[in-house]
Amino acid sequence: MPKALDSSTPSTRFLIVMRHAKSDWSDVSLSDHDRPLNERGCRDAPRMGGWLHEIGMVPDLVLSSTSQRTRETVDLMKTAWGSDVEVSYADSLYLATPEAIVRTIQGDGCGAERLMVLAHNPGVTHFVSKLAGQSVDMPTAAIAVFQVEKNDWSRFALGGPAKLIHFMRPK
Repeated sequence: MPKALDSSTPSTRFLIVMRHAKSDWSDVSLSDHDRPLNERGCRDAPRMGGWLHEIGMVPDLVLSSTSQRTRETVDLMKTAWGSDVEVSYADSLYLATPEAIVRTIQGDGCGAERLMVLAHNPGVTHFVSKLAGQSVDMPTAAIAVFQVEKNDWSRFALGGPAKLIHFMRPK
């Protein structure tokens, strides 16, 4: 369970936003939701998990889309974290709009100090760009880390203060 914070005073929290690693398009019989990662995606996901570990941003809680490629991405990232990270899968994050991402964070963010959202484009790029106040390209496996001053995630909003403090793409 994520570490709970005192909800009466604002505290620094971190929002980690990631687009899933590269998926495999070779089997045309699979639905979009069921596409797995390709070789590059299987290589990039643990590398990006390792980067989060190096910068001290291993999440307390991951909110992930239910797609096969997001499930595989988080499973491969967890191998680099060396700790048991709670993962919650949400249908609302599959091909989500920025507004749907906000609602998921508000409803499911709990008391996490470091909350990760793992979802899809175009919603992830639009969400990160709005939160950063500038255009941010989110290729597959890219991660943006924001510092957010909130006493709980239920009050999170795109217009609220957030500072982009880290950005990494696998290449």
